Amino acid sequence: MIKQFFGKTTLIALGIIILLWSLALLGYFSNLDVWLLLIVWIVSFGITIKRLEFGIYLAFIELFSSPHGQLLSTELGGFVFSLRMCIFSAVLAAWMVSLLTKKTSMSVSDERWYWFLPLGLAVMLGIVLGSISNGFPAAFSDGNAYLYLGYLFPILSVAWTQQHKKDLLQLLAAGAISIAVFSLCVLYVFSHFDVGVLRATYVVLRDLRTVEITNIGAGVYRVFSQIQFFVISFLFLIAGILFQGNQRWKEAVGILALMISTVVLSLSRSFWVGLLAATAVFILLVIIKMKPQWKQWGRTIGQTTTSFFAAIFLILLVALFPIPTQDLSGSDLADAFAKRAEADDVAVSSRWNLLTPMVSTILEHPIEGSGFGTAVTFISDDPRVREISEDGSWSTVSMEWGWLEIWIKMGILAPLGFLYLFYMMTKRLLAYAWTDQAWLGIGLLSGLVFLYATHFFSPYLNHPIGLGFILFCIPFLPNKQKVAAQETETINVTLQTKQVAAATIQTD
Repeated sequence: MIKQFFGKTTLIALGIIILLWSLALLGYFSNLDVWLLLIVWIVSFGITIKRLEFGIYLAFIELFSSPHGQLLSTELGGFVFSLRMCIFSAVLAAWMVSLLTKKTSMSVSDERWYWFLPLGLAVMLGIVLGSISNGFPAAFSDGNAYLYLGYLFPILSVAWTQQHKKDLLQLLAAGAISIAVFSLCVLYVFSHFDVGVLRATYVVLRDLRTVEITNIGAGVYRVFSQIQFFVISFLFLIAGILFQGNQRWKEAVGILALMISTVVLSLSRSFWVGLLAATAVFILLVIIKMKPQWKQWGRTIGQTTTSFFAAIFLILLVALFPIPTQDLSGSDLADAFAKRAEADDVAVSSRWNLLTPMVSTILEHPIEGSGFGTAVTFISDDPRVREISEDGSWSTVSMEWGWLEIWIKMGILAPLGFLYLFYMMTKRLLAYAWTDQAWLGIGLLSGLVFLYATHFFSPYLNHPIGLGFILFCIPFLPNKQKVAAQETETINVTLQTKQVAAATIQTD
């Protein structure tokens, strides 16, 4: 069953990701960003006009390729126009043209529209109040990520067949693979080359806003990118399949090891917390819905454990590879990972210092919120901040404690809107529990739990990554009518089976 994640669509998606990165490097070193963005816009518009789902595929591929969508960017009238905005505007423009020419249509009766209404109202309230208090430019700059929800319109205008859904899963697989390989490549470069190469590489990756590279001591580097979120989301789908059927050890261990190595490299405490919560939910759902036998438990635990050690070996192999020579040792890596696991560094203390001022800001406008562009002032222990501000006083619009941030800017309606959306999506995903695709419902639901739990400490729901994953799940969610039809069909089959059994008993 794992093979369904890898096919023609996977290869095409990987090719497009490589192409986007090639265009990014070309634009970076040649200053041709404007022309490259124009070409991308025309191509995106054209393929979306031809097949609406192709434009949506392209949007997801771009999302999986870069956390901030700025592989290409240019300034237009003081406004930064990025690759993500380019594809977004092209797909939405093509969808509107298709709608006006009646090439496509959307159903107002589809109840999935209404799941987003509370959140949509909260976003509009945040924009209005933010514009009044902080000015429209500041409010728009802070809240424009929610425009990504505009993809909901074309997504609900597509009749998602089983092949389309399979394509989406293969896109996610391609994204997870590319992210994992990229993370390992960055680790290799920063553990093997001299300062000159590292400085040049760091500047390029920083300017393209693709990855955070942190020296955590002894020449060991943390490689973190927000899009590593999709690797963990993909992991839950793979894990669900492992419980559903017999998988070849080589296939299962190979892909799991690659994914797990990325999670370890991220050294993200927020990921660890989210992963813990999501894993607990995943195991609970597997026990209740899939009811695996002890033999299946043993096989899956064995595959997962083997994959974990294979992931550690893969990291060591990349970091300690002898060509070119380097001075790292296994003990250096172990010490660095242990240091990251400690809870007394400046990032942790600064996050806790931020908590009380955020709560105070919420209490100023607990119902309606303060609007986008609202800043919170706190005392930071970051040495870089201390160089600028002697007492560590720092004001920021981008905050940790994600649930508190959306409450500050959009009022109580925002967290309630997200929780309502989670509730409705959970109901639909649990409908898979009675089918042979239980792994899909449990995997996607575990991914949502991971997203919502991670957002407690790091902002994801107010970012295209988190919003994008929610949108990614929408095609897999049947509307109410389809769920009812499936339930009726199941009941009929059960009754027919009982009638046959009764007839058999009478005959005997």
